[in-house]
Amino acid sequence: MRPQQAEAATEQTHNVQIPLVESGTALQSMRNSDFDAYSAYGEVIDNSIQANAKNIKILFDYEQVSNREPLNFVAFADDGDGMGADIVHHCLQLGYSSRFNDRSGIGRFGVGAILAAINQCQRVELYSKQKGGVWLYTYIDLKDITEKRMQSIPAPVKKDPPIEKLANLAAIAKDHGTLVIWRNYDRQSDNATQIMSEFKIWAGRTYRKFIWKGVNIFINGEAVPAIDPLYVTTEKTAFPDDPAAYEYTSLDIDWPVPDEDRKSGAPTYSKIKIRMSLLPKEFRPYSGAGGSGEATKRLIDQNEGISIIRNGREVFYGHIPYWPKASFEEIDRWWGCEILFDAVLDRAFTVKNIKRGAIPVKELKKVIAERITPTRRTAVETVREMWKEAQANRNNTPTALQTKTHHEGAEHIAKIAPVPAVNQIDKDKNTDEETRKYVNEWHKNADEQTKAAWEAKFKSQPFTFRQESWKGADFFEVSHLGGRSVLKYNTQHVFFSEINDIIQRIENNDDDSEDAKRLKILIDLLIMSFAKAEALFDANTTVTISDFMEQLRTMWGSFLTTYLKTLQNEKNKI
Repeated sequence: MRPQQAEAATEQTHNVQIPLVESGTALQSMRNSDFDAYSAYGEVIDNSIQANAKNIKILFDYEQVSNREPLNFVAFADDGDGMGADIVHHCLQLGYSSRFNDRSGIGRFGVGAILAAINQCQRVELYSKQKGGVWLYTYIDLKDITEKRMQSIPAPVKKDPPIEKLANLAAIAKDHGTLVIWRNYDRQSDNATQIMSEFKIWAGRTYRKFIWKGVNIFINGEAVPAIDPLYVTTEKTAFPDDPAAYEYTSLDIDWPVPDEDRKSGAPTYSKIKIRMSLLPKEFRPYSGAGGSGEATKRLIDQNEGISIIRNGREVFYGHIPYWPKASFEEIDRWWGCEILFDAVLDRAFTVKNIKRGAIPVKELKKVIAERITPTRRTAVETVREMWKEAQANRNNTPTALQTKTHHEGAEHIAKIAPVPAVNQIDKDKNTDEETRKYVNEWHKNADEQTKAAWEAKFKSQPFTFRQESWKGADFFEVSHLGGRSVLKYNTQHVFFSEINDIIQRIENNDDDSEDAKRLKILIDLLIMSFAKAEALFDANTTVTISDFMEQLRTMWGSFLTTYLKTLQNEKNKI
């Protein structure tokens, strides 16, 4: 190439306009942002709340393919203010925000919603309507952008939302609101039902302050209950009748606002509020109670860490990295901590532009740790003292913990005797539910460990015996618990008074102590045979009194024979 030609080619190249960003490649790279699925969904909810929505509905549309549940799309609808044509046209633009750098709400940076969407899917569709206006529609499609078929965001057009599958969502925005649909979902982390279940927990905790203020969030038609990691507020939670946690006196920290984030004439310091609580004693009666059924239903087993709240919205939950004090242990789940700050302190909490994570800077982290450590220590000591007292009480009453009935001989025979295992009288009852209900009614004031031990005992054998005293002519009661039965003796009845006197006299003679045990088992087997015969009658069957009595006597005698033969066989083995 001659020098003149080279100079001309260089000049021609310089005249070509090179875009600052190669949109297709850049957007594909941006898909690998720091979102997870739940924080991505949260960005859309943030926009709805900022638009004054009171109802937010989310629909996960998925299929069942073998053991997989692939998502077809995720749709978000709200009854917020809606958007005009200009904002609809711009709102899918990366970096655009009508509230850029506005720290009064929960948004700020203008990149969250679109980054969140492309992190999870390839196509985003937007419908919005202002009061008195019409539905406006636009979209972006990453595949079209990458393949150069889409150079810009289409101007909004009048278009009603699709009715199929989305009618219920669009209905909440009848007069005004927004509908966002994520399609071509190609970044699915788990099965749809697992995502929905975990997102319900995430949303209930993240937006608890807004739920308490009247915002309703629905996931596939189910309302999201608030989740308070302090367990102080039970309103609008899944357990509104629970006892409230004890809340300690709040702690305040005044922290300097950076000059670049402070408006002229505004205060130079902003207040950080720390709330701490001690969970109700009903949930922590003994060491290990955090894994009990009641605790796990309330997510106490996951309650380890600190909740950080920015302008009413949780932006961090868990163990703060590089904590300068003693690291958290399992016992720390029994106290809660919430740190609330205003968005002017975003730099102090290193808030990211996607609001996922908020870690205090080193100096602030040290101050927070110093302030909460005394209360943390007090809470942990309170829990340990209660556990020590409970342990001492259990040591003084070992029979309660060991669930001894003193009728183990007959209970063992019931386990091994060749009698029908399935009952008819309680065939429609659920064993787990019935045993739990029975234990809760019987042992109202017992700790959870004792209740759990009795439940396990009832479910482990066909018959369990109890002794209790009450006024009345009946000398025993039978409760059938879905295939398991409880026999309760009325020790106040004269029959048992007489029997116990005889057994006591026999036991006083050491040579005849085995006879006393055998007599006790024989009485148990006699009554147990009746209860077993009763259990084989279908509660819905109609028979005459004479037929019923004849069948009852026959089965009673038959079961007694079987139990006695089993007892004899056991004796011969010894």
